[in-house]
Amino acid sequence: MAYTSLYRRYRPDTFDGVVGQEHIVRTLRNQIKSGTVGHAYLFTGTRGTGKTSVAKIFARAVNCTQPVDGSPCGKCDVCRALSSPTSLDILEIDAASNNSVDQMRELTDKINFPPTVGRYKVYIVDEVHMLSKSAYNALLKTLEEPPAHAIFILATTEVQQIPATVLSRCLRFDFHLLPLSLIENRLKYIFDDIKVGYDTDAVRLIASAGRGSMRDALSIADMCVSYCAGNITYDGVLEVLGTADPFKLLGLAEAVLAGDADAALVRLSALCDLGKSVPVLASDLGTMFRNMMYAATCKNAREILALPADLFGAIAACAARYPLKKIFSSMKAMTALEGQFRYGTQHRTLLEAAVIEAATDEPSAESFKELAEKVDKLERQIKALTKSGFNPAPAKSDAKQVWGRVASALNAQGYRHAALAVTDAAVSETDEVFSVKIASAASMSILNDETRAVIDRIFASLSKKTLVIEQGGVLVRDREEPYLREMFGDRLEVK
Repeated sequence: MAYTSLYRRYRPDTFDGVVGQEHIVRTLRNQIKSGTVGHAYLFTGTRGTGKTSVAKIFARAVNCTQPVDGSPCGKCDVCRALSSPTSLDILEIDAASNNSVDQMRELTDKINFPPTVGRYKVYIVDEVHMLSKSAYNALLKTLEEPPAHAIFILATTEVQQIPATVLSRCLRFDFHLLPLSLIENRLKYIFDDIKVGYDTDAVRLIASAGRGSMRDALSIADMCVSYCAGNITYDGVLEVLGTADPFKLLGLAEAVLAGDADAALVRLSALCDLGKSVPVLASDLGTMFRNMMYAATCKNAREILALPADLFGAIAACAARYPLKKIFSSMKAMTALEGQFRYGTQHRTLLEAAVIEAATDEPSAESFKELAEKVDKLERQIKALTKSGFNPAPAKSDAKQVWGRVASALNAQGYRHAALAVTDAAVSETDEVFSVKIASAASMSILNDETRAVIDRIFASLSKKTLVIEQGGVLVRDREEPYLREMFGDRLEVK
């Protein structure tokens, strides 16, 4: 008989066996008990969190004649019939390979056929985000108003790719990543059930490698059972995962933190020569710096990291010897490699460069001393300049621009001749006074009391300085003569 993998052998067949999704299980149970079952559901979440398992349990539960606390009893004729892979009342459709509009039309054409055994015909559409746009459109009307005997359960890991028109027609359930403790307890139960010995630290490492996915953790556990031959050890799990010896990684991390680029490269070369994957090695080194950061800042880091006591003690001792900023910058340097690995081929070179950069990025004590001496020297020079009467250069004046706006406003208010008279005046300003010098007496004579009042009002809206207008400066013939001739015509005589 063919071997059945652990994640298939221990797939739950009732809601009681579902791990870590209490909010979803409770809702579905209540719907079954109260008879308020919906016509379309959307299950979304990371792989291995129970979407398909819950969909199958729910499909049997809605058809069970004697449900037990909302779960299928597994004993009635309907439950036994639906447990068969050949059942026609629970149809699993892989949308990744059945994603065309013709296949969706075929489904909607057959949906009117009643169920053969139970009350409902349940369609479980897995990876529904893989459907084409036309296939979605063909499914919409049936999804909105299916026959009374039909229930749709759509499952996906990429909910952001589902059209809003589909989302609005479904009851959405988000499956969360599983806590480390729940995965660990489930693994211990399975190992005890199959009579396999294990170390607690090894089980924690497998659960951590699953990264919240029960199926991933069970797949790793399956390999560990075969590799360790009846007794799963921490070192054996490390070998299965392809992870480097954590104490050797700690030695490399400490060389980086100490700024010893020579020792860091030697230890990195030794790890690479063992045949470890360079991206995995970089990820493990980044995780080591992360563990140090936890050990340096978190009181219950031992429980959070779930590391063996001797390893955690060594990590905590190393973290205590170096600044937190150095640990943090080294961790960022390692995690930044993930994107570089994706678009590069020289992975080892990239890792070596990142290690050297992380080891040498902090200035030495001599560099700090030299920088402090330069700062002191600059401060002494500034004090000497201040004592000698040195004043900062004033900001660049925009007096010409301000006065140009005054002239434009004069012209806009109908004082055209006055605007021509003051346009090319010489202007200057200090902190308190804005000085205007008009070259010709003729131009000055145009600025009567009325015009001056208008100018004062316009200027006050632009500046808080005191405006002083006086005759002075030099007549620039090429600029002012055309304005004066326009004002005085043939009466103007230029000498």
